[in-house]
Amino acid sequence: MEQTLVGFDVGSFALPTLVVAMLVLSFRVIQDLRTRSSVSDAPRGKPRRVMIVANRIGEFNGETGGGSIFRENLFNGLTKAKYTVTCMSIGRADLSYYNSVRGPLMSASVHNIVLMARAVRQQDLVVISGSWTFMNCVAVYLSLLFGMPCITFVTMNSKAAVDSNFSGATWLLSYCLYMASDYFNCFLSTVAWTRSAEYLKILNERHVRVQGVVSCDDQYEAFRPHDSQADIAEARNLLSGGCPEKPLLLFCGRLRQEKRIPLLLAARPPNMVLAIVGNGTDVEYYKNLHNPAKGIVCLVEEMVPQARLRLYYKAADIHVSASDFETLGNTVHEALLCGCPAIVQRAGGYISQVRDGQNGYLVDWEDAQEAQRAVKSVLKHELTSVMPLPKKAREAMDIVAEYASGHTSALAPLKVIVSYPAICLLWGMSCLYERFSLESTRAERMTDP
Repeated sequence: MEQTLVGFDVGSFALPTLVVAMLVLSFRVIQDLRTRSSVSDAPRGKPRRVMIVANRIGEFNGETGGGSIFRENLFNGLTKAKYTVTCMSIGRADLSYYNSVRGPLMSASVHNIVLMARAVRQQDLVVISGSWTFMNCVAVYLSLLFGMPCITFVTMNSKAAVDSNFSGATWLLSYCLYMASDYFNCFLSTVAWTRSAEYLKILNERHVRVQGVVSCDDQYEAFRPHDSQADIAEARNLLSGGCPEKPLLLFCGRLRQEKRIPLLLAARPPNMVLAIVGNGTDVEYYKNLHNPAKGIVCLVEEMVPQARLRLYYKAADIHVSASDFETLGNTVHEALLCGCPAIVQRAGGYISQVRDGQNGYLVDWEDAQEAQRAVKSVLKHELTSVMPLPKKAREAMDIVAEYASGHTSALAPLKVIVSYPAICLLWGMSCLYERFSLESTRAERMTDP
């Protein structure tokens, strides 16, 4: 259960105070380690204890995303496999922590750090995932202190996320925090993985230490069952605004600026229907845009269950997306499992999933003519094999099973010493970020009519 942090000016912390506080905490942790047996030596026959630390798991404020779904399915898989799973995350929390003034994040407070230390020392494995939050870095550092394995699953393109959500001085601070946490978490974790071959390439170019590509295939089970033609026809009639004879393009996902949905609207060929399905911060805008007579159908009132989404994919002629920062892009895999070809932006994780002329096309949606040519080719049935491409990925459950058995690094003590200045610096920067966010929130309230 989350608590909101009230009346706490994080900006009042000076960096020397942070350094001393972290030093005291480190000594207390080491002293505690001497008085108890190794946490990795769980009694035989007892379930392995895994803690998932993330900025979000599952749904939050009516929204979700590919990384959140990945973590939710990992949680469900671990629970089903009889692991004892603890979560410290927005959307699914077993611990009472303080929120940041800018969610979904956990505050960089002393309370949260102490809470994290108490929780981490009771685990056999810590799993880090999601975009930047200082508490992810804290969990990695505490794992080193306690001598236990830690896995990082990189599910967010940090630079693209910052570019889409920040500007000015806040952009610079956010960029430093997001990128620094990627380096910190991946270098200091026992092992690190990401979600697509394309983003693995990007991380390697940035010299971020990542071993390979991770998958959680259980999250796609809902897209495999057979459906009746009557149910598919009913879905098509709904998506097309009562014009099932018209070619039907389908976008599914969060309604946010970074998805670049206006490009889909601008490139939509005449006499075709674009159905927009999803929810998010821009939902009111798309409610007002709904106009079946003009070929724009917006089903944005609720979060669509996967069983219904499966029908939508099967009813559509083409799945489309102009998003240019997807680490993986779950919707492409979902659509292809349902036999729906994809025309998506030539960027990010889409590149690993689509082959031109085979199961869809990679295009630049800013070039409307290129996108329209691809649409015409698909509607002429020129594709050769509308199905997901083979993936060279390792199952998340297999990775967890390997490292939950107690794999630790012999360099852990050295890493603790070397990374100590970095964690203190990240703490100071995180508190500064909180101060900026707090001032921004106050300014918004003052200007609110």
